[in-house]
Amino acid sequence: MSDQHARREALLAAALAGDLHGDEQRDFDLACAADPTLADELQELRDLTRRLDRADLTWEEPPLPPGLAERVSLATGASPAGPAEETAPSRSRRTGSRRLTSGTRPRRLQFSLAAAGLVVAGALGGQALTGALQAPPDGPPGTLGALEDVTFSEQPAGTTVDAALVAHTWGTETVLELDGLAVGEEFEVVLVGDDGEEYLSGTFLGADRTVTCRMNAAVLREDVSQLQIRDGGGAVVAVSDVVLL
Repeated sequence: MSDQHARREALLAAALAGDLHGDEQRDFDLACAADPTLADELQELRDLTRRLDRADLTWEEPPLPPGLAERVSLATGASPAGPAEETAPSRSRRTGSRRLTSGTRPRRLQFSLAAAGLVVAGALGGQALTGALQAPPDGPPGTLGALEDVTFSEQPAGTTVDAALVAHTWGTETVLELDGLAVGEEFEVVLVGDDGEEYLSGTFLGADRTVTCRMNAAVLREDVSQLQIRDGGGAVVAVSDVVLL
């Protein structure tokens, strides 16, 4: 991203948050005069923020699997965060100046602005992100981000099931391509842990064409012993043992 593009992004984000002052407001006005689409983009993002605000969205944090934080810290070489640790104050956009924001801003508005900000980031940085995602790392089964091919020991006659697992710090991703399953019938993907606990990754419907899907479950790859595909009645139709050696 060029410096000019980065500056445009920063001004747009500040305008969306109502945080333009002094020279920044002047720079934004000049940028809008030079490129009228900037003002149109700001209006679209404001409309999106209002719609998100009216939706009354709330942030929900699911509980982490026991020991996940410690294992992520070990894998990344970081020190586990203690309860008393605080993040360092962020730098102001201008050297030598610092603007404090009110702690009374409604959480719902903060959520809306954050979601709209993701739209800005996605529009401006999506190309770079796509390039990064197209080059998964290589490594043995269990390597973070690497595709691990899976072979099924049992599957329905006349079907083709290609699968892979991907280890992540937040859990395990299952990648599937399936042909030949009953059209319109519901199936579910389940990961079974070493202790026998089952983790539902997701569901899909059989179709008269190749079904491609990616699903996630909140269980670390090292704790997964089996990948199962079940029909709507809960019967296992395809199974693969995936214990890490």
